[in-house]
Amino acid sequence: MNFNGSPAALKIRTEQPVVFLKEFALSPLIYLRLVGILFSIIVFGCMSDKGIVKKNNAGDSACLYNGSGACNYAIGIGVIAFLICIAFLFKDVAMVVVDFSGYIIAKTGIIILDLIVNGFWCFLWFVCFCYTTDQYRKTEDIFKSNYSASVTNCLRATITFSFFSVILWIAIIVFNVLFLIWILRGTDRDCRGLNAAGQEGDNDAPENYDDEEEKKMPQGGDNYTPPEY
Repeated sequence: MNFNGSPAALKIRTEQPVVFLKEFALSPLIYLRLVGILFSIIVFGCMSDKGIVKKNNAGDSACLYNGSGACNYAIGIGVIAFLICIAFLFKDVAMVVVDFSGYIIAKTGIIILDLIVNGFWCFLWFVCFCYTTDQYRKTEDIFKSNYSASVTNCLRATITFSFFSVILWIAIIVFNVLFLIWILRGTDRDCRGLNAAGQEGDNDAPENYDDEEEKKMPQGGDNYTPPEY
């Protein structure tokens, strides 16, 4: 899509369904968000199911990560990350479905907001990985030996997918940076190298082009007489 301020701004892109579907299918951010949703579900699902156990009938509970707050931290990070991925997934789909022609400033602002949120949450995932790893290391072996295989797998899965989430969110940041650079450097072209008409090349007229001047110029035809030298 281009950003030449055309009156077709913010409309649903339906003129070229084949090109649109191809661009939608090749959008890496959409797939990364879906993977991020899966990772976050694994993290808070494992912690909610196996990470916290009841100590007595009074309702007191303890985290199997050395009785620390690592379980609650992982659950909180996973749930909020899930909601963030859902929210920005709609943004990524809108960037493909909706034509933002002439709204480069608004589009740039959305990408910058995406970068800020994802950068902050990437840092929180790194903290989650370090926190859970450290507390699992500090847990005494006598307690670990009493854990069932499913509990041990859930504790390790939380650590593993917290680490994978750091890498995933770094990848999201990288693609957003590349997208932002493309917007700032190629405001009259989309990522396929097509102009507004969907054709290769640059068919736009120069800025100083005047239709009236062209009309005043003599036109060729049957009565055209070449000049004598």
